[in-house]
Amino acid sequence: MFVYVPYLSFLTSGIGLLFIFFLFQRFRNITKVYWLIAVVFCIVWMEFYMYALTSKHIYQLLFLSRTANPFRAFIPVFLYFYVSSMLKPNEKIKPIKYLYHFLFPIAITAAVCPDFFLPNAQKIALLDAYYSKNNILLLRPAGWIPAGIVQPLLIGFGLVYCTYIIFLIRQNSLKMGIKFRSLNQQIIVWLYLLSITIGLFFVFQLVQYFSLSFNHIYNPLSQIFKCLMVLIFCTYLIITPNVHENMDGYIVDENLLSIQSFPTKEELNPQLILAHEANPLAVKIEHLFKTERYYLDKSSDLSTAAKKLELSPTKLSATIKLFYGITFVEFINRLRIYHFLSAYKHYDTFTFETYIYESGFNNRSTFYASFKKYVGINPSAYLKSENKSQINVIGAK
Repeated sequence: MFVYVPYLSFLTSGIGLLFIFFLFQRFRNITKVYWLIAVVFCIVWMEFYMYALTSKHIYQLLFLSRTANPFRAFIPVFLYFYVSSMLKPNEKIKPIKYLYHFLFPIAITAAVCPDFFLPNAQKIALLDAYYSKNNILLLRPAGWIPAGIVQPLLIGFGLVYCTYIIFLIRQNSLKMGIKFRSLNQQIIVWLYLLSITIGLFFVFQLVQYFSLSFNHIYNPLSQIFKCLMVLIFCTYLIITPNVHENMDGYIVDENLLSIQSFPTKEELNPQLILAHEANPLAVKIEHLFKTERYYLDKSSDLSTAAKKLELSPTKLSATIKLFYGITFVEFINRLRIYHFLSAYKHYDTFTFETYIYESGFNNRSTFYASFKKYVGINPSAYLKSENKSQINVIGAK
């Protein structure tokens, strides 16, 4: 048995756990991302199982015994729903579709579940036999499934699903046209990368299956490649802001940009209701937020602003609602978005994210969510729409 396999498996599962933490912290308000979290969790479980098995720590973790099969069955289905929800963000999934896609994984789980409830003595005896003859798990029935069937069946299932998902991404992008592909290039690349990575994960599972069948050992190279793949697709998502902002689905297509109007920069700037212009408190609020630009302070919130204005938070919240007709949260986030858009012409000088933080936002997630909520479109699409409008105006002149 290759001596480094346990460490590589442990490393892969550890990276996966960190990635799950990143996804949850960064995209916890976007339900579609929970499909992706489910995919990564299944991989984490399988790799931790392999670590326990190859390091012999499974004797202390007997609850892991033969649990990899159900998680392997669910990976392609979770991947399908994630990619499908990204490609068609406005399409509601029918209950029958869940039943159709989850039927096989649930059936596999039910079929192999007797293995999970074996007495510990039987599990230990099975492990002893495995370490004397590595392919013993392939020769023994998995629950109610005959020997030698469950692993190739699940690997084949995963490869077929991944191939179909890649085909689905390609067909959708071809159907939407060149402009759509250009506008959504990074998110399309992300979906391809993820689907190909999971597909290769199953390919390496197949390599391991053949290695166990004929050589009675795990193939070390397949484990190295699996670990590298996890690193690559985790890194790509983390360093690609354009993917982040579109985790709720694709950027709207070019046609929608041309027929739908969105708020202008000035319309996003909260305006004081005329009837309150002379109110001394209104003057103080205008000075604090628009002259001193207090909203650029990342620590600014209802409580700190109320202290500066010598008001209670409840009083300030009601006053903002009265003077501007919006909540305090909308008030401060719209000011930040206004500042962001006022500076976007300088993007060639600074990075996109520099302006997110310089506009007073504490994190990218809040920025993207606020922008989509108050503007109705993702930032990159809005900026492209604005640039297109400016070009058209110049052309008309």
